[in-house]
Amino acid sequence: MNKKLTVMIFTFLVMIAITPFIFGKLMNSRYNQMLDDLRTKGMEIKIVDDKSSYLQTDKVLEVTVPSKLLNSQGLIEKVKLKIETKFKNLPVTNVVFLGKIDKVVLNGEFKKLEKDFNEFLQKHIEFVVTTPNFRDYTYRFKDIKIDKNPILGIEHITGMFKYKGLIKNILNIKDAYIKDKKGFIEIKNFKNEFEGNEKEYFSKTDFNVKVNLNTFKLQIDNISSITKTVLNDIAKINSTLKFKTLNIPSALNVDTFKLKTEIKGIKTEVLKQLAQAKEYEKDKYLEKIFKKGFDVNIENTIKNLKLMQRDLGGYTLDFKLKFLPTDNLQEKINTNNLDFINAKLYLVTTPEIANIIMNMFPRSAFLFALAKKENGNVILNLEFKDGKLYSEGQLVK
Repeated sequence: MNKKLTVMIFTFLVMIAITPFIFGKLMNSRYNQMLDDLRTKGMEIKIVDDKSSYLQTDKVLEVTVPSKLLNSQGLIEKVKLKIETKFKNLPVTNVVFLGKIDKVVLNGEFKKLEKDFNEFLQKHIEFVVTTPNFRDYTYRFKDIKIDKNPILGIEHITGMFKYKGLIKNILNIKDAYIKDKKGFIEIKNFKNEFEGNEKEYFSKTDFNVKVNLNTFKLQIDNISSITKTVLNDIAKINSTLKFKTLNIPSALNVDTFKLKTEIKGIKTEVLKQLAQAKEYEKDKYLEKIFKKGFDVNIENTIKNLKLMQRDLGGYTLDFKLKFLPTDNLQEKINTNNLDFINAKLYLVTTPEIANIIMNMFPRSAFLFALAKKENGNVILNLEFKDGKLYSEGQLVK
């Protein structure tokens, strides 16, 4: 009994002694694999300090993230981070990343903002990321609060990140605000969900907005923005913007707004070049896009609209726009030659909204003169093709 007890005790002692070494090697192997994976995606990673011990791995990294990984629409050239990574060399352990932004390099016309922007980021942006397996991560940012006039705050910033084939990210910000003696602008319950890879991704953002400045008040509830992008040889982008209610007291009330947009037919390579192009280069890539042609489809609805307490009803709009391939875009625009455009418009609305549109855009009175009246609605059914206008399928002369 005593002999077996001694063997068992020594076994535990040996396990306790060698566990940090064994699991330290295993965790470092997975840790190094993670760094190699990030490098293959285009990040620059340098280990600038190693404070590791027998019981703990502790390394400081300098990480540079290039523009192509940031989805910044060409505004940012690169971001430099300083990240300290820590984990115990034990069987059950979490890896902790303590990070700060070292520098953000901006592009073109935004270069002049770089100094002030970096001073703010370096002072206020700190984050902690934790992972048990290098696939599932939770993170939180330090609250940002500047007590100068105006007061700025971004509070309770947390999220979850997963990487297994697809990248999945959920970012939550409970409250963001700017306020002074005149009033405030506030965004509440902000949530962004992202899922995708380099070829296809989905993004959804939800939040509420409240504004109270002097005598102006605005509240928009349940705002939701959804984007689905497919980047095969030919790109396809679908987006939806909607909100439940918009209220400007005694002025404007909107109930259930929805806007859906689809863009398709543009070569992905050219679209990426346009997004990353300098301002003076954009016309070149726009000409390439119009040379091949593309489609834009728009659907827009409002359930009910009130203006100055007057109930105007709602509308449904379906607008399809097809840009035919054209080699001399600028010349056609200069000569008002629109034969490269085919368009269809179908609008169902109330007489009250139709009158407001005509008052705002007097030239639209000609189009509404072509509309038909049905069940108390105004219905506009137009088509433009080959440089000619049709209403209800009949040529308008």
